[in-house]
Amino acid sequence: MAPLQGLRDFRRLKELLGILILYGFDDLLQWMGLGRQAALINRLLRRKLPADVQRLPPQARARMAMEEMGPTFVKLGQILATRVDLLPPEWITELEKLQSRVAAVPFSELLPGLEASLGRSVAEVFSEVEEHPLGSASMAQVHRARLKSGERVVLKIRRPGIRALIEADMRLLEQVAAVAESQSPDWRRFQPVALLREFQRSLARELDFAVEARAAERIANNLATVDYMVIPKVYWDYTCEDLNVQEAMNGTQASDLAELDRLGVDRLRLARRGAAVVWKMMLEDGFFHADPHPGNFIILPDERIALIDFGMVGRLSAQRRDQLVRLVRGILLQEPEVTTHVLVEWSAGYVVQREALNSEVAAFMERFDGVPLDQLDIAGVLQDVAAILRHHAVSLPADIALIVKACLTLEGFGRSLAPNFQLMEEAAPLLKKTLRGRYAPQKLARAMRIRALDMVEKVYNPNTMATQSHLIGSAPPINPMDMERWIGRLERAHARQTTAQLITAMYVVGGLLSLLPQGPHMVGMNVLGIVFIMSASVYGFWLWLSQWWTLRGRD
Repeated sequence: MAPLQGLRDFRRLKELLGILILYGFDDLLQWMGLGRQAALINRLLRRKLPADVQRLPPQARARMAMEEMGPTFVKLGQILATRVDLLPPEWITELEKLQSRVAAVPFSELLPGLEASLGRSVAEVFSEVEEHPLGSASMAQVHRARLKSGERVVLKIRRPGIRALIEADMRLLEQVAAVAESQSPDWRRFQPVALLREFQRSLARELDFAVEARAAERIANNLATVDYMVIPKVYWDYTCEDLNVQEAMNGTQASDLAELDRLGVDRLRLARRGAAVVWKMMLEDGFFHADPHPGNFIILPDERIALIDFGMVGRLSAQRRDQLVRLVRGILLQEPEVTTHVLVEWSAGYVVQREALNSEVAAFMERFDGVPLDQLDIAGVLQDVAAILRHHAVSLPADIALIVKACLTLEGFGRSLAPNFQLMEEAAPLLKKTLRGRYAPQKLARAMRIRALDMVEKVYNPNTMATQSHLIGSAPPINPMDMERWIGRLERAHARQTTAQLITAMYVVGGLLSLLPQGPHMVGMNVLGIVFIMSASVYGFWLWLSQWWTLRGRD
């Protein structure tokens, strides 16, 4: 934890405390042990909130305070708005209103930093730069420009002094997180220090525009086969940590419904295409645009879709994607134990009352009994799952929380374009494909081998079994002798599976050979084919007999 540094940090602390007091959060400062400082600052405050603002609910006042505190806290609020597992719905709804748009910085103030990033004068690179910004946010400004070579581009330029301000704010937030974790058992359960580290990583990525540019290129490569999608080209000769130069996309934002109607755009097709692309990124690629709101989709004149702004991206490992598929499968097939097991995996080692969790999951799943996959309200499902985990004082993994947020945003995007839009219609084919792949023979055989190796590892390292003790109701440590028997059974099962595949192949080959016109025939079939079919039958009978004898001996 970094200590406060100098007079500047203390001035910033005083400023932030003043804003919190102004918006009525004195009790929070008392809880943090800053009551005396808060009382002093309160006496010095000359500004009072209007009565109508004072009567607003706490979540509205918190949102207004964050906006006044500046970019670090606006971003913190936007990150918290993705954590439906931590905050109740009314707080999520309010924090989603946080705006990072601020008054524009004069271009003359941006110019020294821009030329430092380019390593040369602006006139050497661009034939023109529009000084009036296309957009002005808390961390950057966007300006249109034209390269000397004639290409139209947009410049995303980092605001001067923003890094120093954010670093000072992060030092203060580290102190707050440490106090929360040490003084409150309730807060400790949600790991505020770990959450802050996650926020720091997210903010560091967002401050580095080269990271955003690499994300854009990675998604462009993943979507190369989708002919109706366009990702802006990155101009790497000029892009760096504090400057992103990308191809300009000239079209209509998907949020401009009136213009889309005037152009005759099929809004439902647009919504379905946008959803299909985001689902592909999530379920197939494991790397996705995490903020798919209408403003980030631009409809080009040829009705292709340009996707912009890759400051917020998410990553889903193969394990996470498998967990999501199992979650959906458990809900559709009404298997609460399967769904509960996924949620326990998401609990990240915290004690979970498994029986109570299973009962709550079973009750929630009854609402989806008989619902087909393409009509499943996945956004609602994930919100309910987050509420269940919140009730058990467990937070979602950060990547799953981002998926929940992206699904909610995507559903809102689709419904704004076409009220009859169904989010899962586009996900259903991909989920079915993933399910088929999950239960393919090759994948099952590989999973069996991996599990057998895991069991062998546990035989030789029994202490690893202690990691299972965090689950109430979980099985007791397993005897190594039992493990050896299970390994033997797995190996025999794998051998039987291989033999069954061989027998099937012999039947297929025998059937094909029996149709050959050359060579000796019997009862209208080629003798060689008959030999293969009979061999396969004898081999299969022997396999069945040996299995029956083994089971009889075990009885």
